[in-house]
Amino acid sequence: METLPLHTRLLLVPAVKQDASPLFSRLPGELRSQIFAHALTDFPDPSPDRRYADETCYTRPTYFAPRRSDVALLRACRAVYAECWFLPFVLREQTHWLTAPDRAPPEYSVYMTPENLRWRLQEIREREGEQPPGGGRDVEIEGLRVFAQMYKLEEGGLARLLRTPGLLPRRLVLTIRHTDWWFWEDDTDLSFDAKWIEDVCRALPDSVREVCIELESLERKTGQVDAIAKQMCEKWFFKRKDGTALYPDCTGKSNEVSRWTGSSTWHNYQWTRDEIEPGKIAYYIVSVTFRPEHIVRRNGGSVSDQTKAAAERGVFNQGFMKLQMSEREGNDESEWSDESEEGDESEESEESDEGEESEETDGALFQ
Repeated sequence: METLPLHTRLLLVPAVKQDASPLFSRLPGELRSQIFAHALTDFPDPSPDRRYADETCYTRPTYFAPRRSDVALLRACRAVYAECWFLPFVLREQTHWLTAPDRAPPEYSVYMTPENLRWRLQEIREREGEQPPGGGRDVEIEGLRVFAQMYKLEEGGLARLLRTPGLLPRRLVLTIRHTDWWFWEDDTDLSFDAKWIEDVCRALPDSVREVCIELESLERKTGQVDAIAKQMCEKWFFKRKDGTALYPDCTGKSNEVSRWTGSSTWHNYQWTRDEIEPGKIAYYIVSVTFRPEHIVRRNGGSVSDQTKAAAERGVFNQGFMKLQMSEREGNDESEWSDESEEGDESEESEESDEGEESEETDGALFQ
């Protein structure tokens, strides 16, 4: 006989009424939910033995250890458990790595974790609220953060993740790290293909209020990052499945800048080429956020007229939307046509993993 999971067995038994508890007898459910949410919000595991090694591609500010939730509250009584058993999952920023296996933390499986996410979401849908036709009530989660190597992004990895049934983030953050850009090992100028955007838009759920793209590279490439961010603000948009378009502030004034310093060693290679001092590399990040037009304007920003026209027509011109340091001639408003250009995909179509450092790379780059 199959044994039901413990939390399923707990939910099958009705909770004892807590009339003597002020938490249940005096506080309204909305306030109680806020208290539960505060108590169950996740945080980086402070245990020293859980901290990630500094010499990895995935260690960075706020991502220096696995995140955990203190779930002691759930053991208080069955009534508390019934109200908030799913909150640790819903409140936690769901973080996924669309990368080669060695680019993700050890507790994350690039093959199994997305499938586990699908199972967990289905379980929550089935147990939350009424059962309308076609399944349970959908539950929105606060955020979805994705660290993606460009080859995985262009292969459709983000769109596949967003198609996970029941995955309804309010905020989507896509982070492109220094080692995620095409040919970063060779110190190539930054470029960002846009051919993945249309597929992502077909999967982008109506729950998404904003999309944030974090562009990270070396401090010495500040000018390149700024140039890519500027082009992104002028050319890119996202469109949810319900037709709502999300735009950046084309003036760039809403962009956020941050910096941090990390180890110059990954996978036993020390990238001396990029060091600002022995063992250290300085990083520069620009965050571009896409929101509905009325939110952009309410915050004092503007939306590009040609980008708005393209969004209204549903046109994703890959040639025009490609971001690169050397702009092709003729990239003006006339480039917004219903036919996407096909001629710019040669170097990206190579089936190479830019994340695997070649041992034949010039020895002066690392030791």
